[in-house]
Amino acid sequence: MNANYTYSKLRREYGRQCSFVKSGPTVLANVTPEPGMEEQLWSPENPVDKSTNKGNDWSEHEANTVRVEYAERGIFHTEGGWPKDINLDDPEQVVRFRKKAEKDETYLQAVMQMSSLAEHYINQNNSIDIYQPYFTDPSCQKMQTLAPSFRTVAVMSDPREPTRPVQNISWSPDQGTLVAVSYADMRFQMADPDTSCDSFIFDLEDSTAPYFTIESPHPIVTLEFNHRDAQCLAGGLMSGQVAFWDIRKSSNNVAISNIRDGHRDPVRSLHWIHSKTSTEFYTGSSDGQVMWWDARKLTEPTEVLILDLSKSENVDEPEWTKWARSHGVFCMDYDPSIPIRFMIGTETGLVFNGNRKGKTVFEKISSTYNCHYGPVYSVQRNPAFLKNFMTVGDWQVRIWSEDVKESPIMWTKHHDVKLTDGAWSESKPSVFYTTRADGCLDGWDILQKQKDPILTVKVADKGLNCIRCHEGGALLAVGDDCGKTYVIKMNDWFVTAGKNDKALLTAMFDRETRREKIIEAKQRELKLKTKTSAKADTTTTKDKHAQLAETEIRMVQEAEKEFMELIDMVKKQSSNDNDNTDELENLNEVEDSCSNELNDQKIIDQ
Repeated sequence: MNANYTYSKLRREYGRQCSFVKSGPTVLANVTPEPGMEEQLWSPENPVDKSTNKGNDWSEHEANTVRVEYAERGIFHTEGGWPKDINLDDPEQVVRFRKKAEKDETYLQAVMQMSSLAEHYINQNNSIDIYQPYFTDPSCQKMQTLAPSFRTVAVMSDPREPTRPVQNISWSPDQGTLVAVSYADMRFQMADPDTSCDSFIFDLEDSTAPYFTIESPHPIVTLEFNHRDAQCLAGGLMSGQVAFWDIRKSSNNVAISNIRDGHRDPVRSLHWIHSKTSTEFYTGSSDGQVMWWDARKLTEPTEVLILDLSKSENVDEPEWTKWARSHGVFCMDYDPSIPIRFMIGTETGLVFNGNRKGKTVFEKISSTYNCHYGPVYSVQRNPAFLKNFMTVGDWQVRIWSEDVKESPIMWTKHHDVKLTDGAWSESKPSVFYTTRADGCLDGWDILQKQKDPILTVKVADKGLNCIRCHEGGALLAVGDDCGKTYVIKMNDWFVTAGKNDKALLTAMFDRETRREKIIEAKQRELKLKTKTSAKADTTTTKDKHAQLAETEIRMVQEAEKEFMELIDMVKKQSSNDNDNTDELENLNEVEDSCSNELNDQKIIDQ
């Protein structure tokens, strides 16, 4: 890194001005020679030897060597020594020939002879491991004795005034020293309209001034180098458009999309796709849309996915209702080893695992993870363990497995300060980094600690917005709210993986995944039991009400039967005594009153 600084001062600070006059030469002093000083300064030397045209002595010689003659010899081998009349593709002929050969006495003798020799060599291989490393890798041994440390390599500032927050950082894909930095003020209606919309490419070898300027009609939110061609870049603008630049041609964009065919909110994330043409990329925005583009034709997207997971079957439904129900995209992740798979972190705390080969929305969104209560600021797969991914949100970092959807397998403590971004190390699979809103950078190693970071670096006074790791693993680039990008070099403790790190991390992920699966199964069983018991209680209550109703009906019927028998008996007695008319009238009154009471009782029961 070359540091240049210009010293400047006012003209009046240099002193009196020199006034030159045109005149002839003037003798100021005349020094005459003194012959007496010759004897003191010079001493004669006699004799004097001189030689000229002196060269090295050479002698002519030669050497004769014996010519080595090489002879080429080879052996013609047929598979297993099978006869020519045996067809190896015919299993019947092969079995027939084997049975015939096994019955031969010479075959048994040959097997007995060769078995002892083969057994001897097998015992040798079992007693001595020829692949055993007898010396520890010097880099690993050195790394184990080191303490975690860091060093700031370069600081790149926004050359425009006023300075703008750094929104995205991209490393050059050819292991070079170029870094593309995009600047944009994402505060709603608080950005200065006169602020510059340019972004820049810096060179680490001379980071005092931008290496290249990328001009844009709107602020660039995300800017990414092409993974195959380091001279091409694609960016997402705050207006929802996407643009393509070729730094070999000019600072202006080569192509830009139409506003009506692009996103309706700022483009939050952009990733290049590993395809045959190497010109395809996809973008995500907070308007709830994921779009696929081809840099050769940016007028409209090649494919659009609206993140509306509601099962609405209304065909005539307007499209704006789908946008209203969709989940806004905050971040995305793409792994080149799985070209058709992608991950989406939303503003609602959900993470979608997508598959581009699907035809419908539910086929493209293969699984959903309820990761956080607030926005997901970062989602990224582990470079060495693709089934495990990391999410940042809710003041916490969580590590998930694709096999467990209900809960994370590992998580950090809740921080007092908001976490803004996170990234896995490219060289050591157990290391990841997080940025905080108080300007600190945390370095984590889950094989050493899971609740606390290994190293905390106070990078800036303002909050850090983004982080990007270099492919080599040693360099980190972080950007803050004041427009400064810091390039930090971590020591070998964070870069070089240990001898057993991968095996230990595999065992840890498998153990935690099994534990979460067992907990999920228990919770599922408990929910099923609770639901079954609730249904049983409802059934029991209904049976009790039915029994009470049957009992009441039976009691009413018995009371009616007894009453009618009593009436008949009284009528028979009254018919025998015709003279007692008063008593009959009384009985009729009793009968009327009793029938009225029975009717009232029926109405009450109903």
